[in-house]
Amino acid sequence: MHPNSAPVRVVLAGLGGYGNLYVDALLNHGPEHQVQVVAAADPAPRACRRLGELLALGVPLHPSLEEALAEQSADLVVLSTPIAQHAPQTCAALARGAHVLCEKPLGASCADVRTMVAARDRAARQVGIGYQWSYDEPVLALKRDIMAGLLGAPRRLSTLVLWPRDHAYYHRNRWAGRIRDDEGRWVLDSPVNNAMAHYLHNMLYVLGDRVDRSLLPTSLTAELYRANAIENYDTAALRLRSAAGVEIGFFVSHAVDHVVGPVSRFEFDDAVVTYGGPAGDRFVARFAAGHMRDYGAPDQQDRKLWTMVDCLRSDRPTPCGLEAAAAHTAVMLAASRSSTVTGFSDEQVRAVPWQGSSLVCVAGLGEALQQCYERLVLPSEAGLPWATPGVEVPLADVAAAMGLS
Repeated sequence: MHPNSAPVRVVLAGLGGYGNLYVDALLNHGPEHQVQVVAAADPAPRACRRLGELLALGVPLHPSLEEALAEQSADLVVLSTPIAQHAPQTCAALARGAHVLCEKPLGASCADVRTMVAARDRAARQVGIGYQWSYDEPVLALKRDIMAGLLGAPRRLSTLVLWPRDHAYYHRNRWAGRIRDDEGRWVLDSPVNNAMAHYLHNMLYVLGDRVDRSLLPTSLTAELYRANAIENYDTAALRLRSAAGVEIGFFVSHAVDHVVGPVSRFEFDDAVVTYGGPAGDRFVARFAAGHMRDYGAPDQQDRKLWTMVDCLRSDRPTPCGLEAAAAHTAVMLAASRSSTVTGFSDEQVRAVPWQGSSLVCVAGLGEALQQCYERLVLPSEAGLPWATPGVEVPLADVAAAMGLS
């Protein structure tokens, strides 16, 4: 347990991109939480909007996390680094005796899960994965009610996310849309494992039987598609099934010319929970008995940071640790076993201007996925002429390879 009277010493790895959020949170609110940034690591730190303030405070800047940890001990290491670095950097931080808050996703392989769990257990430290909704009260309150049976048994959950991503997005780094990076490390970058990962994880998380666990489905059928000139897929439709017969649908694409979602519909025996759409970006349950509960909007992105600080001070387990996040990784890996990536035809694909860049999109794709979401059917089952069916695969082998079974 960390002494409550002592400041929590934080080392930041990754200062640009999403890392800017952590920099903002720590500079703006660190003192009130008794948290101090003692070192930062980034090979290209100029992408940090507030780099000058960090340097003015005397925060040492290092080109790598390993060098930072060699010079400075830490209570908590916060990682906002590329997917392929999540597992090795988490293990390096744990080996130095630090707790870890690693951005989502957990990683990109079964080995990532195994090595992170083993390193955490050896170090007797905590590892939180940054699915921020899992740390925010609206989702935690919904999960508590589901676990208590207040909504009845779950039956069908489905989520739709259509987020256009342009040429600049796929060229912002050297691993976007890749299966492996230049060093041969697994990345499996896709909407399922990156931009929309939060919303797949959230469906699994709210169905977990403990606050710090997620549902691990028993089987999955996926259809994976590609419009952009990338290695992996930019469009996916997934249907999962649990041992209790719950169906979960997930429909996502970057190859669309309009923004939708996330929108979700969670059906239980005694209530229907919605997110997005006319009700706005909040979780609202409407019960068969006639009453309603508004859980609110999960929008506090820095809550995960302060929750991790509280957890290491109190030895209370993080709500979204490795086991909770590993269910998403298992589903993502199983999807690639279920389906090969099918390219859309040249006749379907077009390039349009988008926010100063160029966007590759597929005519009618957004509307087709919307219909699949509403019916919870895969594109091939909806009779779409471009669709290629996947095969149903069990998740038991993936879970066993992760050491989760």
